[in-house]
Amino acid sequence: MLFGYAGKILRVNLTNSEITEEPLQDDFAKEWIGGKGFGTKILYDEVGPDVDPLSPENKLIFTVGPATGSGFPTGGRYGVFFKSPLTGIYAESYSAGHFAPQLKFAGYDMVIIEGKAESPVYLWISDRGVEIKDASHLWGKITYDTEDGIKDELGDKKIRVACIGPAGENLVKFANIKNDYWRSAGRCGPGAVMGSKNLKAIAAKGKKRFELADREGFKEFLREMQEIIRTNPVTSEIYPVYGTPVTVNLVNTTGSFPTGGYWEDGFFEDYERINAEAVREQITIKPKGCYGCEIRCGKYGEAKQKTGETIRIEGPEYETIYSFGGLNMINDLREIVRMNDFCDKVGIDTMTGGNVVSFAIEAYKRGALQSEVELAYGDPESVMFILDKIVKREGFGDILSEGVRSAAEKLGLSDLAIHVKGLEPAGYEPRALYCMALGYMTSVRGACHLRCTGYIFDLRGVSGDRFAPEEKAPLVKEYEDRFVIFDSFILCRFVRDIFPWDKMLKLCKVIMGIDYDEDQLRIIAERIHDLARMYSVRQGISRKDDYLPKRLSEEPLKTGPAKGHLITREDQDKMLDEYYELRGWDDQGIPTPETLKRVGLGSKL
Repeated sequence: MLFGYAGKILRVNLTNSEITEEPLQDDFAKEWIGGKGFGTKILYDEVGPDVDPLSPENKLIFTVGPATGSGFPTGGRYGVFFKSPLTGIYAESYSAGHFAPQLKFAGYDMVIIEGKAESPVYLWISDRGVEIKDASHLWGKITYDTEDGIKDELGDKKIRVACIGPAGENLVKFANIKNDYWRSAGRCGPGAVMGSKNLKAIAAKGKKRFELADREGFKEFLREMQEIIRTNPVTSEIYPVYGTPVTVNLVNTTGSFPTGGYWEDGFFEDYERINAEAVREQITIKPKGCYGCEIRCGKYGEAKQKTGETIRIEGPEYETIYSFGGLNMINDLREIVRMNDFCDKVGIDTMTGGNVVSFAIEAYKRGALQSEVELAYGDPESVMFILDKIVKREGFGDILSEGVRSAAEKLGLSDLAIHVKGLEPAGYEPRALYCMALGYMTSVRGACHLRCTGYIFDLRGVSGDRFAPEEKAPLVKEYEDRFVIFDSFILCRFVRDIFPWDKMLKLCKVIMGIDYDEDQLRIIAERIHDLARMYSVRQGISRKDDYLPKRLSEEPLKTGPAKGHLITREDQDKMLDEYYELRGWDDQGIPTPETLKRVGLGSKL
């Protein structure tokens, strides 16, 4: 018997409206765990290198994990796996809230969506069956109205909905998937893939429960983890009180807060106007948690605008404050909330969105981008004007809707573009944080901060000199591997300090009934990570794609505590060489046949 799983895989072919179920196999579950493991394996096996990301042949793979719906802290997450329209390579995106448990309670560990519907549809997944329903009346609606409309139509406010907005419908390549109004599977463009399939939404609700291997042992472990959360200062005080905006002060005072014009600096003079304290004073009403989580890092608030309108929002999160505040030099928190709300409604990833807007203003300043209105940093109306153009794919918005890399190529500004493998970075300046720099460089989906959270080690002084290449590779690999297991369970990064390998082993035992040892679990992590890398290797990715953009290695930071620092190509090479050796990859960043065999993938893929 499979413990910790719903036990079924759902396949939906939108081209012919075929709905099928497959049993989840014991060996598959044991070898890949769930979440990222499941999604990576199916993506590699079923979406080949010649597939256009926006064609019916691409697949959208929704996964949950053994911890999902169990009530274990932060176990309310789902993952989405696909070939990215933004980067053209392996893509993963995650979201929390309350959608994932309902998908599992409806009876499924994975939903694989194939093909393309002739006209807009949404999926209704429940423990009573699966339906493909007409969504023509929902097409064009913002995400909030889509969620509300589906709940009204199905007559149940407790249904959970994951949907796209107009950006996904218009195939903006950094469109996201929204659920619970404000939660996002944000990165790499899953909303565009969903839109390309004429799939407006997935609604889910169920009452099925799954068996745990050791229910009493799980309860005891749950109480232990809850007590740790209640006594750990990060999970009991910092995140519940301040949420992610607490990061603003820390990164700015270390010179690592990316700032306009377009990654020119790492220090924002007006940071106190957009930091966590400002959020608490101007916006926050109460903390808000995801399913089964006591950390409650979300911040539900209401922000009154200059127009008199009040915007309801969960946030803004740190990454939105950085991308619209720092990069675009917006020092009015109310305006950042307005931008955040717009992106939530239309379904845009705020990280890539803020990067693209900042790039557009820089391109305009250099004469490469023509606009009917003046564009300037620090001007909220410039930002809103550009965002509106992007969502509608109107005028220069059509170019920008493809992301920074593509837009830069078309405008002749490739040397200016800040990205790795086509994905724009998060809010941590790599010239001031070398461990984070290596994390950006090696992340399988592009310049991502969450695959290893390298900024934590730099800011805490764990990684040695944060301006030097030494001591970075072992930390990046160690945390990448551990987080692969996090993303397979699926768990949130906010338990990273209190959930080491021994606790992951215990969770496997009490939920799944599998008594792995640490070496076995580490091998599974490497297997999943290497297969994800091999997916992108199959697309042509190698060492040449693992470097930081030219600007970050040739232009030093101009002001602040990290003034004068850059990250040279030589230092990048040192870190890559050590990292590749630790991973068992060759000097081009490709897993060797011996490594593939060692982790259970065979000697050749």
